[in-house]
Amino acid sequence: MKIICDKCKNIINRDNYVGKTLVEEYNNVYGTVCLNCGNIIKPIKNCFLNKNEELKIEILKEEMREKIRKRIQGENKCL
Repeated sequence: MKIICDKCKNIINRDNYVGKTLVEEYNNVYGTVCLNCGNIIKPIKNCFLNKNEELKIEILKEEMREKIRKRIQGENKCL
């Protein structure tokens, strides 16, 4: 991924190539500091990690709802 500084237009290339094969690609998820001028380059807005986190949060919420439902139903049977 090529990252371009807004202030000085410096291009930062964080890709690693062995021969002609791309080995590792850097994604600007958290933000990057320009090596030339020290300007902070903002991260990508739509990060794929956030989607995974949102999915995990929804799964955990549903699990907790089920546990609370079972607990409430169990208490109602005893009364």
